[in-house]
Amino acid sequence: MTLLTKAELDTIQAWIEKKVEQAAELGLTMHVDDDLRKWKEHAENAPNGGTVSRTLDPTVNDVRPGNSFWVYLKDARNRIVVCHANRFLEVDDFVQEYICTHRFFGNRCPTLHHFPVELCESVPVLGGRIDFGGGTWVHPDYRGKKLSGLISRMGRILALRHFLIDYYVGFITATGKRRQYGSNGLGLGNRRHLLTGRYPGRNSDLDVDIYWMHRGELMSQITQELAGESGGAAAPMRRTA
Repeated sequence: MTLLTKAELDTIQAWIEKKVEQAAELGLTMHVDDDLRKWKEHAENAPNGGTVSRTLDPTVNDVRPGNSFWVYLKDARNRIVVCHANRFLEVDDFVQEYICTHRFFGNRCPTLHHFPVELCESVPVLGGRIDFGGGTWVHPDYRGKKLSGLISRMGRILALRHFLIDYYVGFITATGKRRQYGSNGLGLGNRRHLLTGRYPGRNSDLDVDIYWMHRGELMSQITQELAGESGGAAAPMRRTA
């Protein structure tokens, strides 16, 4: 486990405070909760919500306070207007240990209905301390305000500090529009076409991309964002890769 330096911790806190301030300017307050059962209940009953993916579902996965959390914004009417969930794992090879074995889609009980997962492209070994983020939802009244990018970044930066992660990982449907959303909207740096055909997370056919960022990339991103917002030059950050 690699610890964060004081400079990195200071940068993280400065970035978090800046984003909380920006949310407040929109009349929104930032919140964090460590119970994904509440996230699931909200996601399934929210406007334009629906059944959540098995990757973050606490009824089939060992996700609980201590290894998972969700972050959300509320408006002046006390409505949750955007949310994002996160799950922590320690692995040697995320894709081989959790995707190919189906464990990522339900690790509480072995499955009787295993089928080979068809990997589309090779993915670098993502090992160590992993934060998986997903389950992003935005209220229809607040779409188009770039809140999904804000809440996704907040989730992975909180995970970096809290879990001392090596990598952040996420899945997004593999379409041209969604790929622009992953790279530009969410600011995720690396992508491969992961799966095609039967997707265990939904028990239906789906093309899925995997996105990831190393902790060094996460730190560089928020350092550059802080520098851009202050009009100054980005301070050099120590890469931990």
